[in-house]
Amino acid sequence: MAMMQLAWARRATTAVGRLCSSGGTRGARRRLSGGAQRWAARGASPGRRLSTAWAPAQTALEEAVGVEDDAHAPADNKPLWTTPPASPVPPEPPGPPGGRSLVQRDIQGFLNQCGASPGEARHWLTQFQTSDHSTDKPFAVIEVEEEVLTCQEGVSSLAFALAFLQRMDMKPLVVLGLPSPATAPSGCLSFWEAKAQLARNCKVLVDELRHNAATAVPFFGGGSVLGAAEPAPHASYGGVISVETDLLQWCLESGSIPILCPIGETTSRRSVLLNSLEVTAALAKELQPTKIIFLNNTGGLRDGSNKILSNVNLPADLDLVTSAKWVSPKEQQQIRLIVDVLSRLPHHSSAAITAAGTLLTELFSNKGSGTLFKNAERMLRVSSLDSLDQGRLVDLVNTSFGKKLRDDYLASLRPRLHSVYVSERYNAAAILTTEPVLGGTPYLDKFVVSSSRQGQGSGQMLWECLRRDLQTLFWRSRVTNPINPCCPSPRKGPACRRDPTAPRTTHVA
Repeated sequence: MAMMQLAWARRATTAVGRLCSSGGTRGARRRLSGGAQRWAARGASPGRRLSTAWAPAQTALEEAVGVEDDAHAPADNKPLWTTPPASPVPPEPPGPPGGRSLVQRDIQGFLNQCGASPGEARHWLTQFQTSDHSTDKPFAVIEVEEEVLTCQEGVSSLAFALAFLQRMDMKPLVVLGLPSPATAPSGCLSFWEAKAQLARNCKVLVDELRHNAATAVPFFGGGSVLGAAEPAPHASYGGVISVETDLLQWCLESGSIPILCPIGETTSRRSVLLNSLEVTAALAKELQPTKIIFLNNTGGLRDGSNKILSNVNLPADLDLVTSAKWVSPKEQQQIRLIVDVLSRLPHHSSAAITAAGTLLTELFSNKGSGTLFKNAERMLRVSSLDSLDQGRLVDLVNTSFGKKLRDDYLASLRPRLHSVYVSERYNAAAILTTEPVLGGTPYLDKFVVSSSRQGQGSGQMLWECLRRDLQTLFWRSRVTNPINPCCPSPRKGPACRRDPTAPRTTHVA
């Protein structure tokens, strides 16, 4: 039955992909909001700016993955997602109509909530499903603020997203946020009042997951998982001193979603409340997920203009963000925990602060929906090919453009090379030459971003390095290249000169 349902999913997804791709638009790449950029410009000393500040034409550059019209977007009539790894099983008779309806509902609900093109969604699904697959490790550790669970719309969106992740074998682990003291009549929440509210919230989420055909295992007490230190005098919470992962891993292996209340147990068998942010961080350090996610009803970090800060690259942006006046004390604590946790996780792991209703958009679209934190690669600049791993550079260009460079490309490049910018892991690169036109203005010969780094700000950082170091540069692209409509007007930044009779467009920045 499972295999027949998966086959149905492929057929249904292909049909939906064809319907959606005709009117779909590519998601804009992540960038800091304009308000955040202006704040950075005012608050930082000359020459010091957020490394993720918006760069003109960056969206199209990273979208095209090359300054020439050689990048090829995946065809949107392919299956939207690949099935998670599974052991071979013998064929079974077709499942009941209810199973087919669930698959169709998953597909339609995913596309509606995600808001990405089928090509984008397929790219991220494939990447997440094939990275560090393990039956007893969660894909994401997710902390859910209490305000989400008191809103029926938020609970419904969250439950669908969690059930979808579970069915895609991207196992979530949920930590419930502590109730706000304001919910207590006295304005001060006792342990028993907090525990009762946590239990109610947990039951609400478990019931909604059941309506979405997903099973969950609630840990109301948490003492079997979380070891706690005694709270200090007049302190509201104890400290997390140990995490027992056996039961959590058993839940994940059995196909259930663990839902953990932030309550620990001391060595004297006393139950105490724990800070849910610290619980999330402790679990992430032990279980090594791909994602750490903090969900609320308002979305990511907001700057002084109330615009969402889309990217924070670590460590470059850390001091500027933490010193911002518009960062609340709770957000400062989240940032500190994120920095600490990401330093102990694999380099590809990342963290996000976003709204529960847009969780799938954050995960499966290039534009995202909240604030993404990630460890960024350093960008290196060299003026000689001998300073580079030329084989890796050629492989990056060939893979990104989908075709092979001429055999004499590097030899022809040497006498006219201006500089090469490349990330330290060779996931992004820009090659500039000096040509006998426009008074020797540097020519952007190649701008490439590995498919594994698209949507994660690598192209944005690379473009920002070019803007910082070069006063002017130019590049050419075919008139059909998606970079052309996104070229900024002269009053907004780089000039764009176009000859309508020419097969290519020349851009001067």
